[in-house]
Amino acid sequence: MLIRRDLIVRFRQTYFGLAWLLFKPLMLMAVMSFAFGYLAGFQERQSAPYPLMIFCGVIPWYFVSNAVPDGMVSLRVHIFVIQQTYFPRALIPIAAVFVDAIEFVVAWLLFVMGCIWFAYLPGWQVLAFPLFGLQLLVLCTALGLWLAVLNVRFRDIGNLIPFLITVGFFLTPVGYPYAAVPEQWQPLYALNPLVGVIEGFRWSLLRGLNGFPLGAVASSVAITIAVTLLAVRHLLATDRHLVDLA
Repeated sequence: MLIRRDLIVRFRQTYFGLAWLLFKPLMLMAVMSFAFGYLAGFQERQSAPYPLMIFCGVIPWYFVSNAVPDGMVSLRVHIFVIQQTYFPRALIPIAAVFVDAIEFVVAWLLFVMGCIWFAYLPGWQVLAFPLFGLQLLVLCTALGLWLAVLNVRFRDIGNLIPFLITVGFFLTPVGYPYAAVPEQWQPLYALNPLVGVIEGFRWSLLRGLNGFPLGAVASSVAITIAVTLLAVRHLLATDRHLVDLA
């Protein structure tokens, strides 16, 4: 019911409706293709169509940049509901993230249309695509849960996270490949869990482009598990006191 209500509110009185789910990632892909592909010259170094490589970064990033802030503010937005009755508080951030997850799934239609346009067919690696999608969903849900609780107690979180997301855009291989990072910096760069996820998407959808990023994927999975465990532990420890914290 929470997911259904949020979807209705999000697209009510919009002329284009669900078309916005495709328009915004498409425009972001076009801008990044020009900036990184044409101006920076990354397009000439790739064996796969460059717009498809961009989609593999833009679509996950667009999901993260929406889901994490939505999950973060969800408890504060529903604080009056929380004060009136008791129910598992985790449902609210989870519902907020899952609304964006629906948009995330729909946005992959852009990649499908791109494959048709370029007559490009993914290889057997596409079987791993759902696993990277599931990991990204778990990561965003965990971050949403953790930040939602912190945001109730510390108002500064609401100002810090949008800034970190802006900075994180440039520290994530959305418009350029992981291989473009100097080799000596790659282990440190891979501490960003989105690096392994995005490179995993590219490997699975672009016929094993640049080889399987084992180090980045392993680091990403380990960080995702750690963040999830910490988020659940923190939520369980503060669940019954959220009203008092607010």
